[in-house]
Amino acid sequence: MFKNLFFLLLLFIISCDGNGIEGYVNKPIKITADQPDENNDVDYFWTLSDQPDGSLMNSNDLIATNNGNEMTFIPDYPGGYSIEVFISEYGDEISNQIFNFSILDISDKEIIKENEEIIENEDWLEEEIEEELEEELEEEIEEEVEEEIEEEIEEEIEEEIEEEVEEENVKEKKRFSNKEKDKKPVPKIVQASIKKTLKVKNPSRESSIAQRTDRFTIQITSKKMLKDAQLYSHELIKKGYDSYIQKVVFKSTEIFYRVRVGSYDNYNSAKIAANALSKDLSMSTWVDFVRKEQ
Repeated sequence: MFKNLFFLLLLFIISCDGNGIEGYVNKPIKITADQPDENNDVDYFWTLSDQPDGSLMNSNDLIATNNGNEMTFIPDYPGGYSIEVFISEYGDEISNQIFNFSILDISDKEIIKENEEIIENEDWLEEEIEEELEEELEEEIEEEVEEEIEEEIEEEIEEEIEEEVEEENVKEKKRFSNKEKDKKPVPKIVQASIKKTLKVKNPSRESSIAQRTDRFTIQITSKKMLKDAQLYSHELIKKGYDSYIQKVVFKSTEIFYRVRVGSYDNYNSAKIAANALSKDLSMSTWVDFVRKEQ
């Protein structure tokens, strides 16, 4: 499976200019994206934006490793290639980087000679790749378990808050009813202030957006430009998904356009749909409450 994938020299690059980084047909190229400063919890989405007319590659041929920060691909035709990576934090796109390549053809004799020189390292490379994939799989499983635990804790705390608020309101009604039953109507009960602490991602941003805790939706991505969100949503609709765009404003001036899919009456149904979407789109998705338009 990996016999030819890492046969030849891997090229590590951070950025490119001019005519692009030179490479060769059927030789793997490895690139590393710049990680934004002080942003550890980010997602990377690699896409093939341009390629020669004779190339049969697509974005699924881009193999991401190291939590998505690195990507390897094998050009199949000489010419110019352009690969773009979108970096997002909690679904909000924060930056993107473009890598350009100039791919040349080499003779079969040169390829055979290079293969003979490194054939002795084949078994070692395959073992290293398998270990790396196993470690990434274990990390993904641990992250999913942690997210599910956090979501369960959040639901339990919300239920406790609702119960405590209801009890406080009942007590207030009884107190006013006993004191002023014949004098004044029962005043409007102000919802009790009950403080709870829950470890969730980026609470300072989410807390300012009104939500419906009885409905769930799936967030696909978030764009700073409305036209980018519209294009992405249109592609989802063409694939048969009921996509929509929600505008959110942070700190009065920071605006994002979230691309979302569906509305579900329970978390389990939304999670099953989100997993299927992630597999179909080859990217991370997550479940969120349905939130009111700002």
